[in-house]
Amino acid sequence: MDERISCKNPQCSHLILPATAARTEGFCMPCVNARRRQEHDEFIKKNRKTINVFSGLTDPVQMLKLVHEPRENDPLIHQVPCPVPTDMLYKRLSVDESLRMANYAQTLFNTGSHDVAQEICTCLAAFTEANLDTCLRKWIADDNVDFCSALPFHRAPPDVRDVLLQRVETDDENRNWLLITLAWIGDDVVVERFNQWRQAPPLWCDSLYVPPHHYAHEAGWELTEEGHRRDLYFPQCTQLVKQAPEQPTVFRAVTGSGENCPHCSLPLIHLFDVAPGAVGLSAGAWPGHILILTCECCTAYDTVFAKIDAQGKARWFDENKPSMLAKKHSADWVRLPENSLHPGEPRLPLFAADQFLPTTFSQLGGHPAWVQDAQYPKCPECAQTMMFLAQISYEDIDELAEGMLYGFVCPSCLTTATSYQKT
Repeated sequence: MDERISCKNPQCSHLILPATAARTEGFCMPCVNARRRQEHDEFIKKNRKTINVFSGLTDPVQMLKLVHEPRENDPLIHQVPCPVPTDMLYKRLSVDESLRMANYAQTLFNTGSHDVAQEICTCLAAFTEANLDTCLRKWIADDNVDFCSALPFHRAPPDVRDVLLQRVETDDENRNWLLITLAWIGDDVVVERFNQWRQAPPLWCDSLYVPPHHYAHEAGWELTEEGHRRDLYFPQCTQLVKQAPEQPTVFRAVTGSGENCPHCSLPLIHLFDVAPGAVGLSAGAWPGHILILTCECCTAYDTVFAKIDAQGKARWFDENKPSMLAKKHSADWVRLPENSLHPGEPRLPLFAADQFLPTTFSQLGGHPAWVQDAQYPKCPECAQTMMFLAQISYEDIDELAEGMLYGFVCPSCLTTATSYQKT
């Protein structure tokens, strides 16, 4: 057996075979690969070009087309990002410009670029009030189209709805998506059909994890006992941002309560402190401000409930279940900074209704952005589904953090709840 020799690199302690040294000029393979990586990086650094496709552009439609245009990753090209956030570009679109984007999405459906077309339709549905009827007809007409977000169908025309109602009866493979899509349409006809399915479940219900009418939660509503639609969120919606407003507001996020958690001993907080009018509630619907009391640590492991007393003070709900995991991790729990988010601009109620939308997700009112499945808690007093009030995305506070904190209310019982989801 040949005696091994030292690598030619004086900083390397590896021993190599003479045959290897003959092929590599005396260097071990880790050193050879390191040198190749260095040469590759130096080549890229020397030859890399910066391309700004947005230079000189002011037309938001042209800018959005470029934003959505698929690009291959080329290490020799640095693409300058769009100077305006995508959601803000959509928000600035005029009625005519929204129509241009919808027509562009229609063209993409015609040419087979379904993924980009669906992406644009989802943004138009969330950020604008554009008419997507033609796009939706093309979407459901092509059997080869992949199903993704159902949000664009929330303003679908009757003919699209009727096609989906027929298809859900026979399409076993896509029934889950079809039911969510019908829930997003949620008009009187869909509500009636969901009610019929509740009273007389069809045979295909056995293939589902939940009854068909429960899919309504994914679109922010539910069936009442009488078979009517009841919305589970407030349409009045406001973005939450880090920048503090110049004038005092009717909202605060993450403030101390002066009490400690009876389960894990961490300080309790008011996750939200909201004037009822900020989400469209009448002054008499809630005594004082809506205070959502919670424990940050405990709510990461289970829903935490609280109760508003006659004086408008938030009280810990005695029936909250203790969590051993919360108690275990409370000592090293990283707490949210107080008063870290403030009301920003108003936004449409579905602006953050899909977790994959290019936007920020902390908001007051509007439809929640579920990281997992829709999970509206039941009021511990009346058992009615609670309404979504507000949410905080950890990423809006710390880009390295993850997850979403949700706040809920039952206006009838003056109870509140918080929950948490993450990927």
